[in-house]
Amino acid sequence: MNKKIMFKKHVVPTRGRGYWLSEDKELERILEEKRKRLMRKLILEKSSKSNDTSFDEEVNRVVLGLLDDKGREVLTLAESEFPQETRRAKLILYALFKKGFVEGPVDAGDFYRFLRYLGIPVRYESKILVASKGEKKPLSQILSERISELE
Repeated sequence: MNKKIMFKKHVVPTRGRGYWLSEDKELERILEEKRKRLMRKLILEKSSKSNDTSFDEEVNRVVLGLLDDKGREVLTLAESEFPQETRRAKLILYALFKKGFVEGPVDAGDFYRFLRYLGIPVRYESKILVASKGEKKPLSQILSERISELE
């Protein structure tokens, strides 16, 4: 006696008293796929951790090579204030360099404007030095001297 039973649009022949259920095979297949996905994910995570560190080192090396001394100063200030945003900015600068849009040394002003353009408000304390009578003085000191002379 061969009857046919319907399970979720699957026709399954019966054999005597025991039933061969397609759901069991389907469940096994789903579990096997899930195991494979998890194994792939674990392998990728292990390899990506080592790749991430080497990639980050490559990005840092290239970006530090692009920046001049004052630009490196701005970079350290930005990293101390906004570490995640600065990492993103370094990745963007690295990508621009690899595509050929950025060449040569990037000075502090250009890098500062680049960070501001990306929305990273780095606070950079700057001084204006004026050469007066053979010596360099801050502009604030010269202005305060002139104000005191006028009084």
